[in-house]
Amino acid sequence: MIHRFSKIGLLVSILSVFMFPSCHKVEVFEDERYCLCCHKKMSEIRNFEIFFYNDLLICPDCSKNFKLHKQVYNIDGIPLYVLYEYDEFLERLFFQYKEQRDVVLKDVFLCEHLYLKKIFKKYCVCTLCSSDAKRMERGFEPAIDMYSSLDVFVHSPFYKKKDIKQSSATKLQRSQIKNVLGLKQLYPLPKKKILLVDDVCTTGSTLLAAKQLIHPDCMFVLAAHPLWILANQENIVVKSKGFW
Repeated sequence: MIHRFSKIGLLVSILSVFMFPSCHKVEVFEDERYCLCCHKKMSEIRNFEIFFYNDLLICPDCSKNFKLHKQVYNIDGIPLYVLYEYDEFLERLFFQYKEQRDVVLKDVFLCEHLYLKKIFKKYCVCTLCSSDAKRMERGFEPAIDMYSSLDVFVHSPFYKKKDIKQSSATKLQRSQIKNVLGLKQLYPLPKKKILLVDDVCTTGSTLLAAKQLIHPDCMFVLAAHPLWILANQENIVVKSKGFW
């Protein structure tokens, strides 16, 4: 008997929803948006852009912390495009993304430069790699995920013969990176111009070693160390038609 009345009550509730919809309004809340860098609520930020662009990933304050460089360097006849100047802000952000595995940060580095999509699609994009041990530890390949935010397939034709942490390597160890980096055999690449990409150019040794192995048409890094920038002032290309 109780079971019978419970069924009747359920039927009455369902019918009332259709017969008297105004009495059963469901309040829908939009997901609160947060800056992926500083985690501030976007709704609490008073800025013109916040109200007109719903796809912003970082707040205006964090956006200003990315130190734009946008220079082109001639490296042994190959153009190298540098987007940012490496500083403490980027150092912390890269550490949080790569070592603390905050994988949602993969999109913040290029989210304000999506115009690069059209250019990158013209190339076979090849990135430098982590060692097998580091890749297993992290569970992902940082550079591939960062550049994949431009909706391009990122190839990984290199491998490291042993694990060397670039940030702690000596000048001599960095100069010998060519003995550590190898090119995978029988790795198919599409017949397109090759764009070699990396996250940070510290001394340029890794890029030079990779350049000798794959012979790219051009190179691109998210950031370059200030000391590398200072040492390569004479290599700046004043007039260049390319990524910017």
